[in-house]
Amino acid sequence: MKRSFKLLIIFLVFIFVLEFYFFGFTYDVDCLICGGTGQIWDKWYDFEINTWVTGYRTCPTCTGSGKIYVYTSAVFSLAFFLSSVVCFFALFGLDYGLTAFRLDMNPWVKDVKEMHFWFNPMYFVWLFYADRKKWMKWTTTLSLVSTLILVPTIATLLTSSSTPTTGQNVFVGWLVGTVLTVPVAIVWYQNYEALPEVTGETPRSFLKKCVNCGKMIPIASQECQDCGTRQPEYVDE
Repeated sequence: MKRSFKLLIIFLVFIFVLEFYFFGFTYDVDCLICGGTGQIWDKWYDFEINTWVTGYRTCPTCTGSGKIYVYTSAVFSLAFFLSSVVCFFALFGLDYGLTAFRLDMNPWVKDVKEMHFWFNPMYFVWLFYADRKKWMKWTTTLSLVSTLILVPTIATLLTSSSTPTTGQNVFVGWLVGTVLTVPVAIVWYQNYEALPEVTGETPRSFLKKCVNCGKMIPIASQECQDCGTRQPEYVDE
């Protein structure tokens, strides 16, 4: 495991331990249905006397205690973080698998030395083969943006009927979970070399020499993966 992954794990564990230490898992508030009394004025059908009865009865929400337990923002932040990470890797893995499959189905892409981006459905397939680092950057970014849209949308639908207190905790949890998901995506991109290659050795016709260190790099690379030097054809971009 690389150092950046280790540091990220230590950072995340520290943040969540700190959250749960100060906020805990749950806390109690007055029941919003009965106002903390444990009793509600209601009308119900009494099957023992076969008639409708009006009066006070035990609150079904708090079961007479007058209190309800609410999850803290720490719980929601952990839930949002885990959901976002799972969603991010699921989207990235899906994109990776589909792109590799499309490359296998369209081997002619390997013979194309240059391909333009705009309105080209095969551009990312070609990029997957010609410049894996650039493909990683695009796919990581798109997967992260999609995750940050998809997860809150689903959470909003699931918590649309929540109380104001719970809604506030959900919002704080979403904010913290989202902020913590971003460094996961960044570290994932920085360690792209660990991904298995599916295309084998790149043909020399798809390589060029770095103007600084002389290493062979993909022909579409804007900068050298070894020394970081930006290549002349991309200097003005």
